[in-house]
Amino acid sequence: MDKLVAHKYTMDAALLDPSALHNHIRFATLVLTWLVRLADPSGRYPSEMIQLPLPSEATQQFSMLPEYFIEDAVELYIFTLKYHPQLFSTVPLDELVVFAITFLTMPDYVKNPYLKAKLILYFMTTSFRGEPAGGLSAVLCTHPLAVRYLMSAMMKFYIEVEQTGMSSQFYDKFNIRYNISQVMKRIWSDERHRNRLREETKDLDFFIRFVNLLMNDTTYLLDESLSKLTDIRNIQAEMADTTAWQQKTEEHRKERESQLRQSERQALSYVSLGNETVNMLRYMTEEVQAPFIAPEIVDRLAAMLNYNLLSLVGPKCTELKVQDPKKYRFQPRVLLSDIISVYLNLHQPAFVQAVARESRSYRPELFAKAASVLAKYGLKPEEDIEKLNHFLRDVESSRQADIDEEAELADAPDEFLDPITYSLMRDPVTLPTSGVTMDRSAIKSHLLSDATDPFNRKPLTVDMLVSSKDWCAHVLPFMCLTLPLARPRCCCCRRPDEELKARIDAFIAERRAARQS
Repeated sequence: MDKLVAHKYTMDAALLDPSALHNHIRFATLVLTWLVRLADPSGRYPSEMIQLPLPSEATQQFSMLPEYFIEDAVELYIFTLKYHPQLFSTVPLDELVVFAITFLTMPDYVKNPYLKAKLILYFMTTSFRGEPAGGLSAVLCTHPLAVRYLMSAMMKFYIEVEQTGMSSQFYDKFNIRYNISQVMKRIWSDERHRNRLREETKDLDFFIRFVNLLMNDTTYLLDESLSKLTDIRNIQAEMADTTAWQQKTEEHRKERESQLRQSERQALSYVSLGNETVNMLRYMTEEVQAPFIAPEIVDRLAAMLNYNLLSLVGPKCTELKVQDPKKYRFQPRVLLSDIISVYLNLHQPAFVQAVARESRSYRPELFAKAASVLAKYGLKPEEDIEKLNHFLRDVESSRQADIDEEAELADAPDEFLDPITYSLMRDPVTLPTSGVTMDRSAIKSHLLSDATDPFNRKPLTVDMLVSSKDWCAHVLPFMCLTLPLARPRCCCCRRPDEELKARIDAFIAERRAARQS
């Protein structure tokens, strides 16, 4: 024991000497600055600020370097944060921020997602804890490169880690995205970063991809959180009946105790991650609404919110009452407040209609109960409670309108119905790979998770979903000249989408006129 203690003190003296660590950090910062200079086509950084975005292909000098040039610097930063965090108050962080922003913005330059997560996210989130004034948060909110690119870089990395190439990628992505949410939450208070978020919504397709993944994560994490809490409650109730519990076999008791520990670990992880995703959903919908009510997103978002509202205040909400919920970071009232905030933030006709259309979980009495809980515990001001009641009235009105419309359009011809959702198409589009006509919102929703034609599995992207008129004008002349045998199957020989849309619109107008008369 004495030898081990002496060895530990010797290592402390060697590795934690402030002056030595300071020199190590300066050298690591120099290495990162040199790497940025190699990636800069002009080669003038740091005498001139690097101009982003960089070319799609990295310079040869940068591409040939091994990953440990970055990894060694990362490990040193993390080691110093863990054992000597106060040292960073004396070290300039601008070069580190430039390095992080540069290679987050250009994902192909550093292809290892775990390496980027370790440097950019683990280091950032660790340095946030107990940082002094003027620390990393201040740099992220004042450095011009961070203000311009950090928000979009975080969203790009959020999308990138969906596929990491590892067998454990499904679970790894949640840990990385948790750190992403911490960085975004930290910079959200700065108006300049919120303005950048609004700018990013101009690229609607990119932002919808981000929203789709955020929504998928929220759906999965909340579902798993509530499921594990239900399992914990059931086991705790079984163990509370001491007489019956003692009558169980020892093997059964050990098995249930082991299952309880496993469920507790999983619940803590899922609830923590779920809280962050719902919170991100709440504050983002305060600033921007258009991507969240896009046709390919809005129905699934409404279904997810309705389902979780049913779980939190519905008849089975008592199944979530576990002993010491704070142990699992489960705060049902805060979670309920955040979910209601999303409803209020998206109080627009498209979202109201989506909530009304969802019949699996929607119950008007759930909103009344939620309003009662929020008012009772002072979680929402009186004006928000009134807004929620107004939202419910609009949903009920839309629901009645949907019932009337469904009755008047019940005899729609099959060719007017989407072949997958069997709903009346409002914006029909012909798939260029299979020739099947679908509603644009339905196929775009499919392409968010699977970039193939659902009818023949051939590659298909949103960019290929042009109208029949555009398809004939731009693609057909080339096809007909180069592939004469394909002419009988070309798109001009199929019913144009514009014609089909006109017939659908005429059908709807005819039915509405008949009902009104």
